[in-house]
Amino acid sequence: MPLTNNTATTSLTFNYSCTKGITDVLAGATLCLNIGASSISGQVISRQMSALGLGSPLSYQIYQNASNSLVWGSQHVSGSTPVMISISLSQVLTPITGSVTLYGQLSVNQSSIIPGSYLDTYTTLTASSTINLGVFSTPTTCGAVIGPTFPFTVMATVDKQCTVSSNGDINLGSLKSSATNINGNSAISVTCTNTTPFTIGLSPSNNNSQGAGVLKSTTSTDQIPYQLSSNPSGSVWGNDLLNVITDTGTGIAKSYTVYVTVPSANFTPGSYKDTVTVNVTY
Repeated sequence: MPLTNNTATTSLTFNYSCTKGITDVLAGATLCLNIGASSISGQVISRQMSALGLGSPLSYQIYQNASNSLVWGSQHVSGSTPVMISISLSQVLTPITGSVTLYGQLSVNQSSIIPGSYLDTYTTLTASSTINLGVFSTPTTCGAVIGPTFPFTVMATVDKQCTVSSNGDINLGSLKSSATNINGNSAISVTCTNTTPFTIGLSPSNNNSQGAGVLKSTTSTDQIPYQLSSNPSGSVWGNDLLNVITDTGTGIAKSYTVYVTVPSANFTPGSYKDTVTVNVTY
């Protein structure tokens, strides 16, 4: 599962078959498929997966429909609804077959989740069926006759991940050639999964590991030196182990200010620029 506040979804389809015997005097049957409480949360409405007791559980839900609006519940759990299948048994020894699709969806806004493997288990007690047989017509309610069980496991893997974005270019504006020690800044935003260690390195287009780049113009051969730093006092921000920014993710975006200093503007008039690459390692 990637780092996102959107939902991750999946689905599972399984088949069923019902056959009317020679001696059966039946018009139809109602098959109820029950999925009960999560083994982690103990609830149907708020289902959860656990990462072996580490960190917060991962919330999810199981639905009966593709629009994820009807929770798949159990006739044995008050306030929830099982899947009910009406089956007409008009012919003897002729299997009536069909399929049912289960839809799974992770809950949104779980930014504090720690990377790892998450698990929830449904046993023969919580994933079961009942059958209600009708002699004159197909019943409209669930029955008490125990049918087949369908135990299954819900699994998800949260990967370590980081995303980065820029708040915009650093524009030093129009300068007189006599200007010195010209300063500017902008910010970058980094979001990493909770507890994930990461570093942020900056590389000018000349690949200088000490954050020392040059501004170039398309109309001049002049190159204007500049220095990248991580604070106003001028601490070098480059791309080696001694001058990168080190931090740990929380699942929430963190902002880091990039400072640039140009020692002198005494160069051929024109527009100068350079591209800096942000390297996030985790």
